[in-house]
Amino acid sequence: MQKLFLTLVLFCFWATSSQAVELRLMTGPEKGTYYQIGQETSLVTAPSGVHLQVLPSQGSWENIVALFNSDTEFAIFQIDAFAKAAENLYRNTGVSINEDIHVVMPLFSEEVHVIKARGKELDFAKQQSFVVGCGPENGGSCLTAAVIEDVYDKQFSYTHKDYESAFDELRNGAIELVIVTAGKPYPLLVEQTGLDLVALPRFKKSSNFYSWTSLGPEDYPWLKRDVEVFAVRSVLATMIQEEEGLANDLVSSVHYSLLSNKDELKKTGHPKWNDVQFTGYIKDFSHAGALRSLGVCKAIKDFGYSCSDMVSGR
Repeated sequence: MQKLFLTLVLFCFWATSSQAVELRLMTGPEKGTYYQIGQETSLVTAPSGVHLQVLPSQGSWENIVALFNSDTEFAIFQIDAFAKAAENLYRNTGVSINEDIHVVMPLFSEEVHVIKARGKELDFAKQQSFVVGCGPENGGSCLTAAVIEDVYDKQFSYTHKDYESAFDELRNGAIELVIVTAGKPYPLLVEQTGLDLVALPRFKKSSNFYSWTSLGPEDYPWLKRDVEVFAVRSVLATMIQEEEGLANDLVSSVHYSLLSNKDELKKTGHPKWNDVQFTGYIKDFSHAGALRSLGVCKAIKDFGYSCSDMVSGR
């Protein structure tokens, strides 16, 4: 038992004092939740010797492609985007990326904002076709827009301008909807005026990916009441292969850095840290290094300590 405890202490020592390694973390637009979460992840991994260069991107799809092409070692993306990318790639090439990309940590749910101009008469249930802005063509918001189009049997015509331009076009009637998948409160949306949210009927497709929640005036001052919306979970993932030695150690270090700093991240970081599944994992999809980190933390707790105590030396 004492030997096991010493092994756990040595693991924690390694996690806070290993030789510096420079890696990349691809996130999302600089004003978005992914980017801030990425920056705060980089801050807590740095003491372990894992220096993450936080890279902005257009969103989930670009991040998945970057992982697959080895243009980044870590990335954040929507889990439904990954499922769609895996399906398309397998159908077209027979290649399964499920064997190459693994989850480091399930993160938070992002709310799906279906936005219209305030005062504009719009009956989503009865109207068949819409002109929709969803940001970058391969971003997660456009993927979610395609899901909405499919499950409600609608016909969407898409525009791919930046959100600032899309909101202007929404207000002047050039387009009818803007769809934004982002963690609440999305900073760019908070400062808008003349907008409203569309409440969508519930659907039962892909319950593993989607859940239901609500947005209200405490999230966006321009809302007059709570509106039910659906949400999709995002994950932190990696292309670092599952191998004994440095590969698993690097992933373990990133995971353990987040896990041991969860209280501080929830207290001082982005509000979405409160929704992160720090001790969660996805069966058959989580990286071996992350599972190792979870096992170490559980064992430390069995000795009456917390993982944060071991890292801080308290």
